[in-house]
Amino acid sequence: MEIPQPCTSDDPKVDALKAGSEHAFRCLFEQERERLENFVRKIVDDADEAENIVQETFAEAYRQIGDFRGEAKVSTWLFSIARHLAYGHLRTSKRHNYEEHETIEFLQAEQRNAPTATQKAVERSERKQIVHDALQELPDHYRRVVQLRDLEEQSTTETAEQLGLTEVNVRVRLHRARKKLRAHLRDRMER
Repeated sequence: MEIPQPCTSDDPKVDALKAGSEHAFRCLFEQERERLENFVRKIVDDADEAENIVQETFAEAYRQIGDFRGEAKVSTWLFSIARHLAYGHLRTSKRHNYEEHETIEFLQAEQRNAPTATQKAVERSERKQIVHDALQELPDHYRRVVQLRDLEEQSTTETAEQLGLTEVNVRVRLHRARKKLRAHLRDRMER
């Protein structure tokens, strides 16, 4: 009987993963499972569903490892798979619109008079539509940076790797995108 080797803190070797090494996949799972669950939980807002999606992510990674080109870190590739599966779950469940989910906080403002429950529901719906419209108004290269950095809370490094940009370029685009988004939201709220 073979004694399992301990996992190192390095990214598992792509060659070992592509060769189907159970040890490499076990190490990858141990290193990334918790981060992936936290990431997916922010998207789907359901701990059990997040755990299922993470399991599905590793199964999908195992099936697709032969197609992995190694242009990004394995962990970045995993997060990409997890994000795709989580958003697929949201589209299927039709419970959330992921673009609006995190951004709604940007629009919430305290009002002097406490509105009725119906008024609150109408206002929330209007705000969601305004946020959705504002995001759609952004050029694709800005919208993508906002989605990755602000909605998915990825790091600048991860965003740069996924978009094929430098970290400086990501920061510049994010600054410009937020500025455009704020201006659009301010204009819409003043109407």
